[in-house]
Formats: sequence, C-alpha cells, structure tokens
Amino acid sequence: MTTPAVIAFILILLIPLWIQLRRDFTKGLALAVFFWVSMTTFVRIELPGSLPELTIHRLILGSVFCFWLLDKKKTKSRWHVPFLGYFVFWALANAVSLLSTEIDFVTSLKRYLDFVLETGLFYVVIASALREEEQSLRVLHAAVLGLSLVAILAIIEHYTAFNPVDRFIPGYVRDDQGVHDVNSTYQHRILLGTAMAMGLPLAFVPLWRTGGFRWSRSRIWLVVCLLAAGCYFSMSRGPWIGFGLTLLVLALGGSRRVRVSLLGVAAFVAITLIAKPGVLGTLTGFYEVTVDTDSHKGGTFLYRLELWKIAYEKISASSSRYLFGYGLGAGSEVELNWELSYRDSRHRNRRIESWDNHFAYTLFQSGMVGFAATFALFFRGIYSIYKTWRNVSLDAKDAVLCLLASALVYFFMMSNVLIFAKQLDYLFWSIVAAGGALSRQYTPATELKLQETEPYDGLPVECPEMRQVF
Repeated sequence: MTTPAVIAFILILLIPLWIQLRRDFTKGLALAVFFWVSMTTFVRIELPGSLPELTIHRLILGSVFCFWLLDKKKTKSRWHVPFLGYFVFWALANAVSLLSTEIDFVTSLKRYLDFVLETGLFYVVIASALREEEQSLRVLHAAVLGLSLVAILAIIEHYTAFNPVDRFIPGYVRDDQGVHDVNSTYQHRILLGTAMAMGLPLAFVPLWRTGGFRWSRSRIWLVVCLLAAGCYFSMSRGPWIGFGLTLLVLALGGSRRVRVSLLGVAAFVAITLIAKPGVLGTLTGFYEVTVDTDSHKGGTFLYRLELWKIAYEKISASSSRYLFGYGLGAGSEVELNWELSYRDSRHRNRRIESWDNHFAYTLFQSGMVGFAATFALFFRGIYSIYKTWRNVSLDAKDAVLCLLASALVYFFMMSNVLIFAKQLDYLFWSIVAAGGALSRQYTPATELKLQETEPYDGLPVECPEMRQVF
C-alpha cells in the first residue's frame, strides 16, 4: 500500500517539473532527465489488482509527453525521429513474443509495457524534442548532475551504510539481506557501477563543448572523482572494465587536449593507489579470482558465456520458440535446470535463476527474431553516434566522442548483466538522442574538406551571382 508520505514526495517532484515544462519545455525536459537517471523506481503508487504500478519514472514520462503534445513551438521537423523503423521492428517482434508467451500473460504484458513501450515512447519524445546544440547539452548536463547525486549517495552508503531507499521507501527489501552492497538509488551494485562508468565521459563534455554552459575545471574534476569513486565502490568487475573502456576510447579517438585531460585521470588513480594501498589489492584480488575457474567469481565469468548455450538450446525445442522465444519475463518464471560445462560433477547441476547476460536473456525470451531486433536497435543507436563523430568538424569531435564512449559502456555491459534498471535505459537513449541532435548542428568535416579543396576561379566565394554569370 502506498503511504501518504510517498505520494507527497512524488508531488514534491512533479509540481516543480510541471511548472518548468510549462515555462520552458527544454528546461523541463532536462529536469526530467535529472530525475530519470537518479531516482529509484521503488518510488511508486501501487494500483489494485494486476494493474501496473505508477512508478515515478512513468509519472514523469506521462507528464513530459502531455506537455510535449501541447508545446506551441512544435514544427514539422519536431516529429522527425531518427531510425524509428528499428523501434517499430523491435516493438513488433516483442509483441509477437508477448502473444505467444509461455508464462502468465499479465506478467508478460507488464514487461512489454515497461521495457518496450515505455522506452520507445521516451525515445520518440526526446529525439524529436532535441533540435539544437544547446538543448542537447542541457539534457546531458542534467544527466551528469543526476549521476553525481547517485555517486554522492553511494559514497555516503559506503562509509555509513545509510541508503535512503532502504530507510524511507516502505516495502523495499534487498535481494540479499546478508550482504550490504552499495546500491545507492539503483537496484543492484553492478547497475550502479554501469551508470557511474557511463557518466565518466559525459562529465568531460562541458570541458570541450560549453554551448552557453560554463562549468569550471574544478567542478568538472570534482564530478569525475565522484563518478570514479562510485564506480569503485560498486565492487564489480564489469563496470571497472567499462570504466577502462571509456578511457581507452577517449585516448585512441581523442585529440591532444583529451589525452592531456586523461593524464589528470591517471594522476588521480596513482594518488589513490598510493594513499589507499588496499585499492590495488582489491583490484588484484578480483583479477586473480576471475581467472580461477574454481572460484565463485571465476565461475560467474564463465556462467555469463554459458547462458548463450542455455538460451539457444531451450529455444531450439520448437520452431515457434526458436523464432519468438518464451515470452517477455520468462527468464524469471520458467524453471530451468542446466549442467554447467565448466564445473566438476559435484557442482554442475544448478537451477538457472539469474540471467547475467542481457543478450542471452533476450534470445531466450524473444527468440532469434527478437534478439536480432534488439541487437540491431542498440547497435544502430551506437552507430549513429559513431557516424556523427566521424563526420563532424574538428572542434566538435571530442564532445561527440564522449557520447560514443558512454554508449559503448552500456552495450558492453549488456553482455555482463541483465539491464533491468530503468535509469540506464533513460540514460542510454538520452545520449543517443543528444548525439542525433548534435549531428544536425555541426558542419560535417567532409563539407569543410570540399570547401578547402575547391578550385579557385578568381571570383569571391561570397558572390554566387557572379559565378552564375561566368
């Protein structure tokens, strides 16, 4: 039962949002993104029966959608949504899986509404609303601020064991009561670490692209330190690798100023290792148990690969399951037993209860068609940012590269964990939408090259009328 305190808290968030959306839709959208990436989904209004609960994310999305429809500044271009066909294909493929589900239809329908329609509606709104550079940068900055708040709460939780979700959200119970993982406002420590790793490159955007926003260098580096600490306190190998992946992408694709900034990150890491020798020991210990197949951590590493075999064998049971899987949400409803190939005979048999591989889980619940639609959709989103980075002018490349690095972390983590935190979905598609808007603002590098190499005929470039005469 939803308490009056929770309802009051929801109104405290929604009323300022409504006011801001009415005054300036873009600023209101930025405030919504701040809430989307930072708020826990357990702030919700429970509905009777089998009706889906009204989470704070859904209430905010409904509010933004209504004001988006009423926005007087709409133009025809506002309705243009990049690669919308991929979303349609994705939605249809999952709809067929829904209709042929092997589990309770209501449960599968809730998953469809939550992870397909809600995500699709959000992308349509934000991709069509962001048309200018300043709008995109405002949304990205709001996302960074939201992630900074999450990082601060994670640091507080690490040192004090205080978590506002545990303390103030009625009815919320952690999955594992015996271990106090640092979750902050997210549902799992790995998902928290993923958000922190995705936020790191975004924190550098104000350094290389201001767009009317003035962030001091000290503020930027404070945010970077907060996100790095939050990622470390998640105590998960996947986000740490994702953190390293962002640094690698920035180092290989960035300009000289990017590499200089990365030296600052290297200095921060070095100082941390010197001041806290236990950090290096923790990282070394995680590496050693990862390569040891008999250890728990090493087993979970191989388990993520084993899930591909499990999913493929199960959908091969029939042609319909091969094409469209067992239905959305089947991973938590269908009882599966598997003999692990990397364990000895005493520990091989186990019940599959955790799908720590989003792609494998998609293959099991949506079949080959749903998997192809999902992979194509997310790959297309990342490719759109990559294409923008390749084509934009040199002064904008570093900022777009930050978006690409952040999106790649999400794509990489989809092979390491089941992405069930709505905050990450909102964050990823905000990045993709912002990248699409930036691609329409910057002068393509190819056009600049053509202008530079165009033969000079003795007439000024500013006189097209004289060119036509001659």
